Amino acid sequence: MLFFLVLAVLTLAFLVVASYSDLRTREVPDMLSYGLIITALGVRAIFAPVEGWAVLFNGVIGFVVCFVLAWLLYKSNLWGGGDSKLLMGMGAAMGITYPLEASSLLLLWFFILLLMVGSIYGLAWLIGLSLFHRKTCLPAFMEKIKQYPKTQWGLCLSSVVVIGFSFLNILWLLLLLPLIVFYLFLFVTTIEEECFVKRISPLKLTEGDWLQEEIRVDEERFPRRRALEKKDIEILQTAHHEGKLSSVVIREGIPFVPSFLLAYIVTLWGMPLAVSLGNVFLGL
Repeated sequence: MLFFLVLAVLTLAFLVVASYSDLRTREVPDMLSYGLIITALGVRAIFAPVEGWAVLFNGVIGFVVCFVLAWLLYKSNLWGGGDSKLLMGMGAAMGITYPLEASSLLLLWFFILLLMVGSIYGLAWLIGLSLFHRKTCLPAFMEKIKQYPKTQWGLCLSSVVVIGFSFLNILWLLLLLPLIVFYLFLFVTTIEEECFVKRISPLKLTEGDWLQEEIRVDEERFPRRRALEKKDIEILQTAHHEGKLSSVVIREGIPFVPSFLLAYIVTLWGMPLAVSLGNVFLGL
């Protein structure tokens, strides 16, 4: 189908450029996110007279659903503004077919894949950073481990006791999961503190940066763990020019947009399987 091919190629092109921008500058320009939304809906509108107006309607439904989801993720400080806007674009590009059929769930499979691929990609990124900054990260990690001796001994003894009375064969390895998760948590925390927390000038702030420390400027309060918006950055930069604020402490995030690209490629490659799963899920 020409319509699907054109839309898929354009979506891939936008995601490649957005991924490059995120990796290079840790920022995705609004024109890319909004451009994907306009392009996706525009292509659907162009092909609507031939393919049927349902293709445009499906894109609008996908956009609305992803708009609500993106708004919830952004307001709960789980995602930054760039990622949230890009998710809206993916909603318009992939759409949700109505009435419901197997292909209606492709956007759902994409989102599930996005979270899965994002987790693997994020862990790989952290491991790469730890190796690159091993001279500082390894000592910091060992020091953090020393801060929780009782927790480690408790988890180790619990695992040994349960394993000793277990007849689950190879499944006893799962009993080590709490200890593994504990060390993984310490590892992630260490990398975050050593590599992502930085003190910078307000002039270098970009939309989506997360504050690591609370800031008060006159009557304005910017709480910790808050993703900055454009209007927030303008206030902080004005305060800097007025001599009221010299620097801010932020926590940079992992460039997450490449996960969108990887998840979309996997979705396209596994589309026959996704449709089959959709038929089973919907009882078709």
